[in-house]
Amino acid sequence: MKNDRNSLLPPHRGVNVLPNSPLFGKLIRHARRERLAIRDLQLGLEKTYGDLLDTVLEFREVVSASLTPSTILALERGDEVYIGVLAAGGWEFTVAVLTVLALGAAVVPMCKSGEAYFKGQS
Repeated sequence: MKNDRNSLLPPHRGVNVLPNSPLFGKLIRHARRERLAIRDLQLGLEKTYGDLLDTVLEFREVVSASLTPSTILALERGDEVYIGVLAAGGWEFTVAVLTVLALGAAVVPMCKSGEAYFKGQS
């Protein structure tokens, strides 16, 4: 929208910038308190909210580098972009979901049966 008030503000983007949303705002508040965010028994690790957000920012750069130019443009325009997440529960799934949200896309969680389908398609 050309006459939207957001067009008067500088874009909220950058390598170390998370979306200005209630979810990420709350995660940042918890990170300042050094609270435990996740205990993954499968991987045998405990991570704070600060660790979680650091990892999300790093992984967002990796995922961004793998996106097509048309997908990046769609994200910049605010179009609906859907990204599938196929990851083990716990730490890996949490990082993947928050990374997709930090990109500005919608998350499509996928299950193991979906993995078999996609392996058969490639």
